[in-house]
Amino acid sequence: MPTIYLDVLLLQSLYVNYFLLRAAAKLTHTPLHWIRCGLAAAGSSLFSLLILLPPLPAWFQLVCKLLAAALSVTMAFGLHRESFFRQWSCFFLCNFLLAGAILGIGSLTQKGFATWGNSCCYLDFSLFQLILFTAAAYSLLHLCTLLRGRKRHTDSRFQVFLRLGERRLMLDGLADTGNNLTDTFSGTPVIVCSAAALEPLLAGTPVEQLRGYRLVPCTTVTAEGLVPLFRPDEVCIRNLSTEKSRSVHAMVGIAGTQPSAIFHPMLME
Repeated sequence: MPTIYLDVLLLQSLYVNYFLLRAAAKLTHTPLHWIRCGLAAAGSSLFSLLILLPPLPAWFQLVCKLLAAALSVTMAFGLHRESFFRQWSCFFLCNFLLAGAILGIGSLTQKGFATWGNSCCYLDFSLFQLILFTAAAYSLLHLCTLLRGRKRHTDSRFQVFLRLGERRLMLDGLADTGNNLTDTFSGTPVIVCSAAALEPLLAGTPVEQLRGYRLVPCTTVTAEGLVPLFRPDEVCIRNLSTEKSRSVHAMVGIAGTQPSAIFHPMLME
């Protein structure tokens, strides 16, 4: 086995895991703060140390890979029943595709540039080459995301169901790609509703007393300010055109005077 430098191994793993998590976030349309992504990538990079151990049974390697993917996704996106499996599957798929790409490129070169051990990889790349390779792959992914976004229709009619304790509220929904507001701490998408529209749900309860209350900065074309957020007990969006409903993981922001609930179309994907 060629010489493996521990610092290079961990740095490569952190770097690759960071962009794999970003790719999974793009594919699942999940907001992801760069700090949280970096911490998750740093934690999952420790699994790359398995390459230094003697050969392990194939089943144990698979368990380690699945566990590493699950822990990475949990640290990056949080543990949410309605979205965890989708995020975990996409992250694991991105890992699988990257491994296939490395094997494919390695087979075309006279001298292999990758060392494998216990399903972990050590790349004999310069940092510049690694950055170029990642930039090319990430640009391709971004292009695919943009092409998918152009085909997204937002002219359908929606209803947004909110539940807070025993109180329930149904509002007309408006899918707007301009609503990119997310919770600064968790990266959770925000559905924007006016205070008047939410009055039947809040029933006079001060927003400061609601679960998950916080203020996040919001910038529009005409103004800047802080938007109060809270986390309802349940959020469900129904597409009246297709008759499909979906429970979503989202927070509610109180802003504007519109009677409808404004959300990003990614919540329905």
